Amino acid sequence: MYRIGELASLVNVSKRTIDYYTQLGLLDVTRSESNYRYYTEKTIEQLKLIEQYKKQHLPLEEIKERIRFVGNEPDSFQIEKILEKVHQLSAEMKNLESDILKLRPYLEGLNEEQVKMAMKHLSNQGMAFVQVLMILLGSM
Repeated sequence: MYRIGELASLVNVSKRTIDYYTQLGLLDVTRSESNYRYYTEKTIEQLKLIEQYKKQHLPLEEIKERIRFVGNEPDSFQIEKILEKVHQLSAEMKNLESDILKLRPYLEGLNEEQVKMAMKHLSNQGMAFVQVLMILLGSM
């Protein structure tokens, strides 16, 4: 069990951030008889997930939903929400694939320097996605 200061030092975030996440319900906390807040190893994992999701520019409400699913057996309502999200992501991927197909002639016409400049503007996940699509498109 960790007190807030110990946790902040361990995960390199401010006590204020931990307090804010706790107030939002993003982090689990246990209170002692003297009203100290104690956090577990699970909290460290939750903070790592939050940081990962923040890098994906997800709003805190969506992060909260995703954290609820991690490590828990989803109920039927949650399963329905998961399936909706999968459907939404699938549609977004189809749209991205369509956009890449439209860009293919232009991408093939870029020189090496132009490709490097274009790649700088993409996130790591975006670059990986584009690379996979280009491989798939190349095999067509």
